[in-house]
Amino acid sequence: MTTQSSQNKKTPSRLKVFFGGYSNKGIKDENQDAFAALVPDANELQAKGAIATLADGVSSASKAAEAAQLAVTQFINEYYATPETWSTQKSAAKVLTSLNQWLFSQGGMFDEQHQQWLTTFSSLILKSTTGYVFHVGDSRICKYREQHLEQITRDHNRKSAGNHAVLTRALGADNRLKVDVHQVDLQVGDIFVLTCDGVHDFIPNKVLTRFLDELPAQPSNADLERISEKIVERAIQEGSDDNVSCLLVHVNTIPQRKLDEIERDLLDKTIPPALDVGMKLDGYVVRKVIHASIRSHLYLVEHEQNKLTYVLKAPSANFADDSIYLQGFMREAWVGERINHANVMRISQGEANSKFLYHLCEFVQGQTLSEWMHDNPKPSIAQVRDIVRQIIAALRAFQRLELVHRDLKPDNVMIDAFGQIKLIDYGTVFVASLDENQENIQETVPQGSLNYIAPETLLEMKADYRSDLFSLGVICYEMLTGELPYKPMKRAEVTFSDYGEWQYRSSKQFRSELPLWLDLALEKSTAADPRSRFQAFSELQAELSKPNSSAIEEYQRQPLIQRNPVKFWQGVSALLAIALIASLLN
Repeated sequence: MTTQSSQNKKTPSRLKVFFGGYSNKGIKDENQDAFAALVPDANELQAKGAIATLADGVSSASKAAEAAQLAVTQFINEYYATPETWSTQKSAAKVLTSLNQWLFSQGGMFDEQHQQWLTTFSSLILKSTTGYVFHVGDSRICKYREQHLEQITRDHNRKSAGNHAVLTRALGADNRLKVDVHQVDLQVGDIFVLTCDGVHDFIPNKVLTRFLDELPAQPSNADLERISEKIVERAIQEGSDDNVSCLLVHVNTIPQRKLDEIERDLLDKTIPPALDVGMKLDGYVVRKVIHASIRSHLYLVEHEQNKLTYVLKAPSANFADDSIYLQGFMREAWVGERINHANVMRISQGEANSKFLYHLCEFVQGQTLSEWMHDNPKPSIAQVRDIVRQIIAALRAFQRLELVHRDLKPDNVMIDAFGQIKLIDYGTVFVASLDENQENIQETVPQGSLNYIAPETLLEMKADYRSDLFSLGVICYEMLTGELPYKPMKRAEVTFSDYGEWQYRSSKQFRSELPLWLDLALEKSTAADPRSRFQAFSELQAELSKPNSSAIEEYQRQPLIQRNPVKFWQGVSALLAIALIASLLN
């Protein structure tokens, strides 16, 4: 396998946008409008997107100008400070909630005495092939495509006596923020128009369209700024009695890569050949071959200069043509550099200029949980509780970053001599921010390991933190019983069509001394339907810590057919057999 020369590689299309805006105080003494826009570097552009935002301070508020300026600058700064793994909507929602609470705390209510920090807010985040709109108030975002201007946002105002518009929603007006959220598909050539009411209340769409028609097919930032200024000046000429601001956003290119282009990028580096003790790779000396399989190779290595020890992980050459696997392998290192938790194995990418595909993992001395279970066939509840507690701590770290492990199983959990747990091997991890992009190869098969994979992933190709909770429930069950909560499946048997086809097997079948409250907790954590499971890791942890008397009472009130359908039908069969024998004797 060889790398392609840079001369022969066609540069893949990426999102490329241009901005241009203009603002004027108009006939007023102070300009209480503000706008801002930013295109970050390539890495942040892929994970977080580009932003354009406009705010119009509420003129009756004593700090209108400050509120508008704070809203646009803080939103952009804080949005890019959120984890790169978060989805666009989660990142924006967190920032807007925090921003609104601060503004509201400064005064905020809609009354004569406390209108201090109030502003409208309209923002467009462009990421991959999608535009994400977040809107509060009566500033406006429109889309201009193929000479047609379409309003995307809804004005939050009402007409009062004298036909004056009264604002009904603004940042800082209420501690319970209600934001309009929309998604729009992006096309090359789209122009998004962000305006305050001082512009769009005085310029009809047909006039605005004529200005936009003056733009060249591929406008520069200067072109967009020039047209924005002309729009603002026209609003003033038309008698605008407010501040006047316009921000234009042009979509120059969007990701349109074909599958072979994406695969070519993935194959840009060479998979290392199988290594042996004493061999070197980028200055790392192999001290031990830890594991070799058809999927990957693990080596204990030592850096020849700093003498630090790592585990070097490289994909197997068997997967050289498997783009989904290679994408997951690269994603694992990307996530590993962004998650920092005592119960998660640290991972970093290999040497930056290396031609080889591999990454470096924290060396964890210990055994897999599978091996531990073999050595401890009937562990105490306390032992299992401690292990589950640590796994939950790790999974919470994933959840906070909007990550889903998706391949939680005993072989992917390490336990050292002191009982500390480390989650390893998260090459199938789901990343919310990357899932929004078109630059990734879409998965066509469920990700995970049979008998640990959540039913919703098999049925619907969906996974969230509850899917990891299901897998953890299966592991907990297996540690206690040595069995699985459902009849073990072979891949050829995965033909279930609904959740009702998964039939839970009581843990007391395999260890009769286990308490009922524990079995009920295991049953709920491994419920096939995610809606019937615990809805938080903390619920599972609490249920394993002390008996839930209400759950036991509810269970005991159920008819036998619900509590133990197998026992119920065995009893029915026995009664039928007795009745049959009696009829024959008569």
